[in-house]
Amino acid sequence: MNLPRSELVKVNQLAARYSQGMFVPMGDEYQLLMRVARADPVAIEPVIKILVNLLNDGCVHAGDEIGLINWLNNFAKISEHLRSVIEVAISKEVLDFHSSDYVEEGLRKTALRLSETLAIERPKHYFDLCRNILTSNGSIFIIGAGFSYDSYAPLLREMEGIACSSLYDLGVKNPRDLYHADESEAWKRISEGWSIFQNHVALMLLPKEPSEQHLILAELFHAGHITHIVSFNWDDLVEKAYLNLYSTDIPKITKEDDKNEHALWKLHGDIESPDERWVLPFEDGKVFQPLDQIVMRTTIPTISIGYREQESVVREKLINILEKRGGVTRIRPDLTNNPPVTCSDNSLMAMKKIKFGIESAKNSTYQA
Repeated sequence: MNLPRSELVKVNQLAARYSQGMFVPMGDEYQLLMRVARADPVAIEPVIKILVNLLNDGCVHAGDEIGLINWLNNFAKISEHLRSVIEVAISKEVLDFHSSDYVEEGLRKTALRLSETLAIERPKHYFDLCRNILTSNGSIFIIGAGFSYDSYAPLLREMEGIACSSLYDLGVKNPRDLYHADESEAWKRISEGWSIFQNHVALMLLPKEPSEQHLILAELFHAGHITHIVSFNWDDLVEKAYLNLYSTDIPKITKEDDKNEHALWKLHGDIESPDERWVLPFEDGKVFQPLDQIVMRTTIPTISIGYREQESVVREKLINILEKRGGVTRIRPDLTNNPPVTCSDNSLMAMKKIKFGIESAKNSTYQA
């Protein structure tokens, strides 16, 4: 069916606005999309994909999630084509979480209706992972830069500004030219004047506040479900989260000769100690010997969130051994979903699901 050009223009305008994360479930927009969908479902396919991605990425305001899921359910019901598009695009883990007892009743019922419409079997690899944590009496959590992304701690690709400021302070006249021409050489220069860079970073990171995933991590550590947190981050967000919740400092190891059977390990540096040499980008990494000994005898599972395993020493002395011992489950948004080896998720959603999965496994309430 031919659609008025004005309708298609409006649909394109909605797509542009939604792609910027500006979604509110408004009745007139819903009516427009439904009208177009009935005439030509393919015409709103780009909008549907954008909406599904917003839901997958946790970019929808909590008060608007029910409205969005209702929209998706109704679009799936009126068009087999759109049902197929939604089924392929939607994160099964996000839908599983929204269908759980962990969320408020209205959202849970709405998500269950969409699950039924899509005829999706609810995945259970998070539940199985959490059962493994419980039956193993603990776990090792490895966290990288991606874990602190929501607290505006920079990823490597976002550190150009502070790196160039440090290079300038080190006497490089055109730091951006050097950084763009040879990033590894730029970081080599920074490593030679490491104290300047580390003080810049400390000033930037100290005001940052923990996000919800840091609080959940602290809760699970305090409850004993996490035996060791191995952090490759310089920030102190886990420490702040633990202090906020329990008014005491988390057990922490920052030096080679320290050891503890239940601790946060800061292997690559700590902003509380900017005058002690950190491990910087493009360096081989570091693993303390006491952690080596723990890893060699462990049988508990390891969960790695937001860490890319780029340092050769870390791969050799930590990751490869943990793979052979209790196994490693990797969680990052850019991974393909291949449970239980990898989970495509952001840090916040992963921690929410793990917390819920542990509670569900303890109470044996999960229904596959």
